[in-house]
Amino acid sequence: MKLTNYLLIVCTFLPILVYPQKPLLDSLLADKHIAGFEAVAIDKGHIVWTGYYGYQNLEKKIPVGPNTLFEAASTSKTVTAAAVMQLYAAGKFKLDDDVNRYLDFHLANPAFPHTPITFRQLLRHRASIDDNVDYLHIFWDTNHGDPTIPLSVFIKEYFKVQGKHYDKQKNFYDYPPGAKAHYSNMGIALLGYLVERISGQDFNTYCKIHLFQPLDMHNTGWFLRDIDSNQVAMPYTYSDSLHQFIPLGHGGFPDYPAGGLHTNVEQFAHFLIAWTNQGRWSNRHVIDSNAIQTLTPDECNLGFHTWFQFATNKGLILYSHTGSAIGVSSFISYSPLSKKGVIFICNGEFENAQAWKDVINTLYSQAFK
Repeated sequence: MKLTNYLLIVCTFLPILVYPQKPLLDSLLADKHIAGFEAVAIDKGHIVWTGYYGYQNLEKKIPVGPNTLFEAASTSKTVTAAAVMQLYAAGKFKLDDDVNRYLDFHLANPAFPHTPITFRQLLRHRASIDDNVDYLHIFWDTNHGDPTIPLSVFIKEYFKVQGKHYDKQKNFYDYPPGAKAHYSNMGIALLGYLVERISGQDFNTYCKIHLFQPLDMHNTGWFLRDIDSNQVAMPYTYSDSLHQFIPLGHGGFPDYPAGGLHTNVEQFAHFLIAWTNQGRWSNRHVIDSNAIQTLTPDECNLGFHTWFQFATNKGLILYSHTGSAIGVSSFISYSPLSKKGVIFICNGEFENAQAWKDVINTLYSQAFK
């Protein structure tokens, strides 16, 4: 589950929306070898534009359309953070609590056993938890259907001293919790398990009841079995030597709260609209506004790093998150003051940082003038 993040934050109002030029995006996406692509823009609590490009499935010649679903990769972390913050708003924990108060095993960085790991650190990628890529790439680099290892088992095997995949060198950094920021998929997966422990529901069920249903995200889910899998876009990588797209199959991974969401941009926009609208969607108060301000304050300080920051080449500075997994890429963003935002998801892989910037800047320059 690779990830690239491009960050910044300054308060900026976005310009007025116009329809993005389809030929321009078509040409750009073809140049980047992206098979299919969908994007949405929001403004003042409403979807104001959606665009669909390329193919959901190249072999079957199925174009991307309003019903096409994609794996959202690491932009999924914004949803996991929302679930955590719902429980925070309900008074179920405090951000600086030692998470051991809520776990059914003892968690500590073995090099700093007396330094607590807190919710605040996990949300900011500062818990000194490393991604053991030698182990995790077994799952990240393959697509073989839904994960077969329950989240609870996966977490305990990774973090318990007696766990099957516990490794005190590879699973943790050599600095104490809170000292530095390093992006951590396993830290976010642990937050998903903490949602289970605190709510008494498995993470998938919690999100269905408390996020997807009230946000009218009815064909969104963490697992293929929970959605119309026939609508899921085929992930692709592009072979430069063969000059062709290689289909990679559908699947998931056991640390799914870190990147396993399946949705489309219209449904994902419901979540972003609520996040930018004081937690309200369709006259329902889904997410507490104070919790949103705690995670992504309008005052434009750095806040938490669950939402990173991105600057367009026009000087627009946004809260954002990117996502990249096997055969898929995604981006979610918004201005903290104007509350205008853009999401895209695609079934292709950007080869470098410049490719990401080209697509994001093209979308923003065309969508907002």
